Amino acid sequence: MPLSTRPVPSTVTVPFTSTAATAPLSWSQFGIWLAVRKFQPHDAYLNVRFAVPVPPGPDVAAVGTVLGDLLARHEALRTTYAEAPDGTVSQRVAATGELTVRVRSSSDGAPTDLANELAARSFRHDTELPVRATILHDGDRPTWLLLVISHLSIDGLGRNRLVEEITARLAGAEVDAEPPPLTPVSRAREENGPDGEALNRRALARWRDLIERVDVTNFAEEVPFDPPGRWLRSSMCSPALGAAVDHIALRNRVTTPTVYIALTAVAVSALSGRPVSVLRCMVSNRFTPAERSYIGNISQACAFDVAVDDAPFDEVVQRSMAAGIRGYAMGRYRVPELDAILDPARLDVMHNDFRDLATGGPRPPAHPVERLADLRSRTELRPTEVIDFYDNRFYVEIRQSPGGPEPVVMLDRRHVPVPGPHPVLLALEDFAVRMATGVPTAPAAEQFRDAFVHSGR
Repeated sequence: MPLSTRPVPSTVTVPFTSTAATAPLSWSQFGIWLAVRKFQPHDAYLNVRFAVPVPPGPDVAAVGTVLGDLLARHEALRTTYAEAPDGTVSQRVAATGELTVRVRSSSDGAPTDLANELAARSFRHDTELPVRATILHDGDRPTWLLLVISHLSIDGLGRNRLVEEITARLAGAEVDAEPPPLTPVSRAREENGPDGEALNRRALARWRDLIERVDVTNFAEEVPFDPPGRWLRSSMCSPALGAAVDHIALRNRVTTPTVYIALTAVAVSALSGRPVSVLRCMVSNRFTPAERSYIGNISQACAFDVAVDDAPFDEVVQRSMAAGIRGYAMGRYRVPELDAILDPARLDVMHNDFRDLATGGPRPPAHPVERLADLRSRTELRPTEVIDFYDNRFYVEIRQSPGGPEPVVMLDRRHVPVPGPHPVLLALEDFAVRMATGVPTAPAAEQFRDAFVHSGR
């Protein structure tokens, strides 16, 4: 891709040409549709945003060409969503169209901040393409491609696939030009056939079993809190937490996502006083090669119970592994049919792991056990944010940052008896380090409460 010496325009128009299609929403899309409506007017919070660095070589026009090819290849990126008077919702894939892309100087701000700015308003889903893009430039050289995509059109793993594809195309690598074999429209059509009926029936049976066995609400009581700031969120980059989780996973012969599930289950039990934690989790069920390359929203919520009671942590980890397996079997269903047997508001805790990890065994820890305490000096707590609205009372999300895992904690202070997310984040780190540096035998919830009391800085 040649460098350009022409003046950099303030916008570029990116055309696309492909094929049209129409279908009902897939089950996962319909779940997000309901979430968008519930969050309004704060639904811009759900927008998926990311920034891809542009390597030396392509000019602004070449970046626009890559983006146009992306729109033509992936139907989810050229889809609008419309609700009929009878309440049914359809997805409509455009055959042709164009996207106006703003071009801004890289001196206008950090890529992450500018991507957040681009994502700060809701999509008009019935008329607006589900993609917004900005190209940042330094002089005549593009430096970043910022993308914001409606959550109706993409989930976390789909975002990762897009980042990989965009990165390869910007570097000039050959990428398969054929559309992927599985699309949101084809998935919706399958779900409306006999195979979909069978999937839905089996999943709903497992949901019924869960709600018959346990109370799925963890924080039912209201607690006093000082307004403003009912919903608070923060994150923490913690190399110590990541290394501790690696050691625990290796000791128990499980994956690190299992250990993070166990950490959330123990925290919920310790803070709620309940012996059983019920966690909701978004699962993608990307088992086949076609699903793993899928660009769209494929995630649906599952829920599972983890008995914490008086068990030591390693036992909770093993129980979390079994619970996660049960959860994956609940992750494809017709949302209205589930809502008819379970009010979604009763599920008040969510745990999500947004790292894109292989499903193989645990990796060797990067740091020895004796260094874990030293790693805590590298912990970085992010500022606490006030959120206008959220539909969970306690939420843990595991992200990956360059310095290590970055867990996010969001809590509703009307129901969770803590002043904010920072004490919870520090307790998660302290507790994990304690659990990694020995073979714990005391009750995990009791040890978490002790870590919570002593982890303040």
